[in-house]
Amino acid sequence: SGLIEVPTFKKPTINIGDRQKGRLKADSVIDCEPQKDSILKSLKKAFSISFKEKLVNVSNPYGEGGASKKIIKILEKQNFENVLKKNFFDINY
Repeated sequence: SGLIEVPTFKKPTINIGDRQKGRLKADSVIDCEPQKDSILKSLKKAFSISFKEKLVNVSNPYGEGGASKKIIKILEKQNFENVLKKNFFDINY
């Protein structure tokens, strides 16, 4: 959720370790090593005034929500009349 949802709320995320390596990330994500000094440095950065000011302009690379409403609109326009019709095949020769 730190990579996908949190940027929408303009809040920082501290990503500890490399499990998310290669994933798309917002500028609100701070990567650090799983070591005390690195984590403390990231916490200091996350709570700094300059980083908080940067969060105002953060955009979420995964979108800004509303996907379920868009999906419903698309589904409402579809014709599902024959989708669930099951065909019977007689296998007796």
